[in-house]
Amino acid sequence: MKDIDHKLLVKKIILSRFLEISLEKYENYIKGLKINSDFIKLCNWEYDRHNRGIIRIINFPGTTGNSRECIWPKNVLAEVMVRKNCYLINYRNEWFSKKIVVNQSGLNWFLENERLIDKKVSIKDLLIKIRLINIRNSITYKILRGIIYFQKDFFINRDDPYSLKVLSFLDLSKWVSDNFKNDLYVDCGRISRAINGKSIITKYGHEIELKELFPSSRDIKKNMLKKSFT
Repeated sequence: MKDIDHKLLVKKIILSRFLEISLEKYENYIKGLKINSDFIKLCNWEYDRHNRGIIRIINFPGTTGNSRECIWPKNVLAEVMVRKNCYLINYRNEWFSKKIVVNQSGLNWFLENERLIDKKVSIKDLLIKIRLINIRNSITYKILRGIIYFQKDFFINRDDPYSLKVLSFLDLSKWVSDNFKNDLYVDCGRISRAINGKSIITKYGHEIELKELFPSSRDIKKNMLKKSFT
């Protein structure tokens, strides 16, 4: 039991640190994955008559990756684009919008039929990298979707700070749990780590730190007072 708890603790620490790395370091981490020979081979390997690849790469709904090739400041995670009732998340890097799906039975078939006993260790390391990327991308996506849901008036009303609503990490965590059932739990600590030092670009071209989209009731009252004196 102690060994299991220790392993779980180590995994949580690794994930926590991974969520906190800068966007630049994260992009470099993904570059390393893309040129990984095992990753390339598994993406292209078709293991049955249905031509199913062992690894598939899919996009989260309503996302894209810097389609306009904008040059953004280093802390900008994405741009939130509003089109009628649709909110598109345009990430700075197209791989931030992706989920990497590994077909386990296909992977087992690949290792057995190719007799790649020596590959098992490197494949295990590859799967760990994929898991970390999937978790970070998933958490980031859920956070952004939640922020858009709660602060949609802000995104519609020309980034008017007086349109912001009171929002806490706990509120967002509950919303994520309700809207992404049977999925990875996003607690307050993970939200804090994922948004730390990161910002987004709005429809009107303004950059705003993600933490500013979590105002307290005190912050809202301050804004209202400022508005009354302007």
